[in-house]
Amino acid sequence: MLWNFLNNLLFTGKYIPHGHCYLWQRDLVGLHIVSDSLIAFAYYSIPLSLLYFVHQRQDLPFRNIFWLFGAFIISCGTTHVMAVWTLWYPVYWLFGILKLITAAISVYTAFILIPLIPQALALPSPTQLEIINHRLQIEIAERRKSEARYQTLTEVSPVGIFYTDTLGNCLYVNERWCQIAGITCEEAFGTGWVQSIHPDDRQRVFAEWYRAAQEKLPFQSEYRFQSIDNHSVRWVFGQAVGQIDENGEVKGYVGTITDITERKHVEEENRLLNESLERRVAQRTNEIEIANQQLQIEIAERQQISTALWELTQLQKAILNSANYTIISTDADGVIKTFNRAAQQLLGYSVEEVVGKLTPAIIHDPVEVEQRAEVLYQELGVKIEPGIEVFVTLPIRGIPDENEWTYIRKDGSRFPVLLSVTALSDSEGNINGFLGIGQDITTRKQAEKEVRELNTAMQNAVEGIGRLDIEGRYLSVNRAYAHKFGYEPEEMIGMGWKQIVHPDDVEMLMLAEREMLISGKVEVEARGVRKDGLFFYNQITMVKADDEQGIFNGYHCFMKDITERKLTERALQESEFRYRQIVELAEEGIWVIDSNARTTYVNHAMARMLGYTDSEMLGRRIFDFMDEQEQQLTSQYVERRKQGISEKHESKLKSKDGKDVWTYISTSPVMDEFGCMLSSCALVYNVTDRKQVEQQMLQLTEDLKRSNEELEQFAYVASHDLQEPLRAVTSYTQLLAQRYQGNLDAKADKYINHIVDGASRMQQLINDLLAYSRLGTRAQEFEIADCNAAVEQSLCNLQIAIAEKQAIITKDVMPTVMADEFQLVQLFQNLIGNAIKFCREEVPIIHITAIIQDDEWLFSVRDNGIGIDPEYADRIFIIFGRLHSRREYLGTGIGLAICKRIVERHGGRIWVESLPEEGATFYFTIPIVNSCNIKF
Repeated sequence: MLWNFLNNLLFTGKYIPHGHCYLWQRDLVGLHIVSDSLIAFAYYSIPLSLLYFVHQRQDLPFRNIFWLFGAFIISCGTTHVMAVWTLWYPVYWLFGILKLITAAISVYTAFILIPLIPQALALPSPTQLEIINHRLQIEIAERRKSEARYQTLTEVSPVGIFYTDTLGNCLYVNERWCQIAGITCEEAFGTGWVQSIHPDDRQRVFAEWYRAAQEKLPFQSEYRFQSIDNHSVRWVFGQAVGQIDENGEVKGYVGTITDITERKHVEEENRLLNESLERRVAQRTNEIEIANQQLQIEIAERQQISTALWELTQLQKAILNSANYTIISTDADGVIKTFNRAAQQLLGYSVEEVVGKLTPAIIHDPVEVEQRAEVLYQELGVKIEPGIEVFVTLPIRGIPDENEWTYIRKDGSRFPVLLSVTALSDSEGNINGFLGIGQDITTRKQAEKEVRELNTAMQNAVEGIGRLDIEGRYLSVNRAYAHKFGYEPEEMIGMGWKQIVHPDDVEMLMLAEREMLISGKVEVEARGVRKDGLFFYNQITMVKADDEQGIFNGYHCFMKDITERKLTERALQESEFRYRQIVELAEEGIWVIDSNARTTYVNHAMARMLGYTDSEMLGRRIFDFMDEQEQQLTSQYVERRKQGISEKHESKLKSKDGKDVWTYISTSPVMDEFGCMLSSCALVYNVTDRKQVEQQMLQLTEDLKRSNEELEQFAYVASHDLQEPLRAVTSYTQLLAQRYQGNLDAKADKYINHIVDGASRMQQLINDLLAYSRLGTRAQEFEIADCNAAVEQSLCNLQIAIAEKQAIITKDVMPTVMADEFQLVQLFQNLIGNAIKFCREEVPIIHITAIIQDDEWLFSVRDNGIGIDPEYADRIFIIFGRLHSRREYLGTGIGLAICKRIVERHGGRIWVESLPEEGATFYFTIPIVNSCNIKF
């Protein structure tokens, strides 16, 4: 089927060429060829023009429809090419498919074109574009005029104004900005403004700037400018907002800086003198910052405009209306023209009430105006009338006038302001008005008042108070502090603290000073030296002081005279020292408890006896140092003490590390006049060594008893099982004598072999029994034993068996313990030998490990042998406890019994964990208390 389709599609088949329809008339065929060819050429050239047009106009709307037009025109041209082709080659199926494709593209293009027609009609016509362009030109002209007014305002503004691009490159700064920063406009352009920021503040300012830029938030920060000569430093409050274009993207930043150097100095003094005042100032400053942030948000919302000129115009209005200081502009005669929002809020007047009136007559105190006129007269030698001339005399001469004034609100209330007056000039340099910017300094004035009051209170304080710099020199002291040392406050300014401290206490105070730098506060007692050479005791509290950047700049010192107390304490200490020297030098423990059995005193010997320090035992009940059984007995002893009964008894206490400490205690209660026990004093003797000897003797008795029982069992075994091989030897020897006397043949050899085998088994059994019986009787004393060497020796003893079975034996690093090294070798040899013997057909794999578990070493020997049924896990450690016949596995059944005996002699345990055909792991322990400085 596919072949037929391709044949019809690509080959002529049974069809006749289309030229036959024209009867192959040359003129008619030529006419169709020329017309179809020209049409196809035209169709192919049109998409090329469209492609060039679309490529040149990247902003062309409805780009996809042009691609559809191109496809439609190319498909139409192709149908005309096929019309020429079918004149000679009748590929009508292919021609029809091409027409079908052309039809599909045509229909889809028409379907897509229908909804685009309203959008195309909505595009502005050339006439409309010309009208819009004319309007934009008019608006540009108006905004250029506004820009000129804005430029004049920014140049005379008392705050620094700057403009940067998105990368932080400075594009514009006004003259006030250059005055504050200490550099010229040319030096500030680009990245030059960065050098004017104080080195200690640059990293912080950059971080805050970039964080605000990333989050698209207003930038606000307080930082320092440092002039190029590195001497002049000015504090500023900087704020900036991003300029947003029509696409909502930030294209630059515009901001202002306000000189707050004086405010910073006042804040620093307030913070150092009183932390409470600092919190209030910080709270108020925070409120101002919050208000500024809210205003900045309003400015940012207003600055979302379409063009740069309109943005600058809006910025001018935003600066006037969002500032937190009053801005009042007048004409050359002093008539008010501008009255910003902050002025309305602070003074209570509306714009309509003040615009067009003279400034001094409305908001200034006439008395202050007259006083200022007199001051100017004395400075300039020119008579100044009390009026607007008082405010503009200096600005007219090119000198900015900045003074403190009192503003009068509409309701008659007053508040202080810092007023800065600057002359405004037109484009020709003629003065056409004045600009007054007033900053409410009520908070600063209140702070200054509180500082003065605080200084007065500090000078009159009874306790000595001093302020020192980072070099330890006094910056200020109150009278109490100075008089205590015999000086006047003025005499101590600039004096180092070491001059008034006893020489023996200087090093101690230097250490305390270092501790204060870390912790922030330290208290210490030292001896002070008066001016007359006498010394006294004082208690000193040093508190670290930092500036607003958190940099250490000195500390406060609070001093209290404690001479009388120290003399009293010394007398008591001397008395107590004599008593304690007698008690502490005693070799016996002394333990004093109160009526509630709580420890009130122990001497060093008592504390050492239990492994504690004196302070660790004080306050704890005596029952905390013993187990439950001993607590019951001791509670009875305490009750008898309360009855006034003295007695002597033995008691078992618990040391700090959990060990038992046996003591012999002689107690004596101290009763008050009513017969109630005040305390009980005990003389405590350590008898642990004696108790240990007694326990060792008991243990030896038990060992002897068990050994006797085992010897009895051995005698029974020797009289029973050991007789069997002996009888075999006897029987076969007799048989050999009866039948083959004088004539030995092959059977004689067989009998002889039986004799040898029986004798060997009997010998092995006797040897194992002897080894088992000698474990307790001929054992060596414990000494430092290296388990690594013990394992290596056991492997050396088993090298033949290892080679025969090709066994793989691995081990971890073994510890060093206190043990009988010979028995350790025997222990490892028996366990490894069993693992090799009881193996399956595969190669034996054995691994030996040792780990610390609780207070003992846990050893393990793991193999891949035949395993053991858990039911017989205990039976294998019984002497002669075999689980297999001698024909299956050789042996006497004593090896694991020997292992158990060795482990128990060392104070440990041995057991096995296994399943049939899954290998076995033998575990045994050796207590760490028997070890000596365990090493791997």
